[in-house]
Amino acid sequence: MEAEAATSLVQIILFDLILSGDNAIVIGVVARRLHGRQRRMAIVCGAGGAVVLRIAFAVVATQLLELAVVSAIGGMLLFWIG
Repeated sequence: MEAEAATSLVQIILFDLILSGDNAIVIGVVARRLHGRQRRMAIVCGAGGAVVLRIAFAVVATQLLELAVVSAIGGMLLFWIG
């Protein structure tokens, strides 16, 4: 059981790193025209905000997926897409 949990954690971390690339590009585009202190603040606030939002959305998604109705609707939508 611990090996499965560790594997799941590694998969989540890798997926999160892949998604972080998009955030880095957006933050870089926004911060490129700023100078000095403003650029550093934009990068720090953007990265910090992205981390906080990702954690908050993960908590909300985890809570929603515990509801059987949401899981059933998601399964039906995936079946329809497939």
